[in-house]
Amino acid sequence: MLTNWLNHNGGLCVQPGWTESGVHALFSFRHHPNDREGGLDVAFHSRVSEDSTLESRQVVATELGVSLDCFVFVRQVHGADVAVVDAAHRGLGATKASPNRMAADALVTNDKNVALAILTADCVPILFYDPVRKAIGAAHSGWRGTVSHISKRVVETMQKTYGTQPEDLLVSIGPSIRICCYEVDEVVAGPVHREFTEKVIFPRFNRAGKFWFSMQSAICSDLLTVGVRDEHIDDTGICTSCRSTHLFSHRREQGNAGRQMAAIALT
Repeated sequence: MLTNWLNHNGGLCVQPGWTESGVHALFSFRHHPNDREGGLDVAFHSRVSEDSTLESRQVVATELGVSLDCFVFVRQVHGADVAVVDAAHRGLGATKASPNRMAADALVTNDKNVALAILTADCVPILFYDPVRKAIGAAHSGWRGTVSHISKRVVETMQKTYGTQPEDLLVSIGPSIRICCYEVDEVVAGPVHREFTEKVIFPRFNRAGKFWFSMQSAICSDLLTVGVRDEHIDDTGICTSCRSTHLFSHRREQGNAGRQMAAIALT
């Protein structure tokens, strides 16, 4: 079950159905409440000014109910490393671009003073919540992260670090490019076929060497394999490419897309 915060543009963000008093979580859309040029782009890059990015991040932080200086941003590198963070990391990458910040594609914490953030524009954002051990996680899963089983690594890291039991975890898969729009070639299909026994990739009719790939199905397969309960996996079902008027899509916008945020914090 999902809850939208609506404004006159059609939506500011979408919230996982398992959000409760103990945790706040959201996936932002591209609609800035003040109709700023560039939209609600939360990345530091040449597409928008640094001031605009800071304002957009503040909008998302306010919606989450957390101060921006509590956020932790990592340098996402399409890998499968999971960073364990705490209060000492607060503010990392939050208010200015920092090429020296830690490289990782997932974060976990059990610190109530820390908010975790992941930026995407077609890749899959995944949020994790352990309501028993009071721990959270966030992951950025592109095709490389997916075939490297980053979602499994998050679960395993939470098990090792916080004693999380996979069957207790609540997981949400955010807006991302889906099988309807995600055509890949043999460079991607080869690793996918090697890593997943489940049928998550399909050849395109009459297009030799081209395939439709469902990263979301592969991620769900990994989560189920490590013991997450099927009924605890919440998929927004939203395709960034199909809904590029509401969400940034790197592929649809031919590399000129902004970034939306997946964010989670214990409260």
